[in-house]
Amino acid sequence: MHKLDERDIQILVILQKEGRITKTALAEKLNLSLTPSWDRLQRLEEAGIIESYGARLSSSFLDNFHLVITEVELESHKQGQFARFEEAILGFDEVLSCWSVGGGLDYILKVLVKDVTGYQEFIKRVLKADIGMRRYFSYAVLNKIKDTDVIPEGLIKKSDLVKRSLT
Repeated sequence: MHKLDERDIQILVILQKEGRITKTALAEKLNLSLTPSWDRLQRLEEAGIIESYGARLSSSFLDNFHLVITEVELESHKQGQFARFEEAILGFDEVLSCWSVGGGLDYILKVLVKDVTGYQEFIKRVLKADIGMRRYFSYAVLNKIKDTDVIPEGLIKKSDLVKRSLT
């Protein structure tokens, strides 16, 4: 397994903020020549630490939609129920994220819809699909206080993949 050193961590921090950075600019920020910089990047990709690259849509674009957090409890915890729900939920475009959780419920969904009517239609389709949902609770997001997928450098350094001399 690939162990991260300080330069690897720098690459991860930079790429999370500047996913379209050129290889040359990345090498300059790392104070490395192009080839070693590129080799490190490729190793991080091959190790599966860097999964993909993508664009984040602007807040002004997303203001055209409504975000709803939905808690889901299944009817049963019998064998196959979780897999049935999970497989089905993957087919709903409105579901941006689905987390299996412990505690009093089974799943938390992050659902993006055009408006309240769109959410009602989404829920009707989920219920009609008969995927074992006992009940659900909906929470309209009024304001995003913090919403990021960027992993801060301090947390990256706490990973078991970091060389111990860095911690």
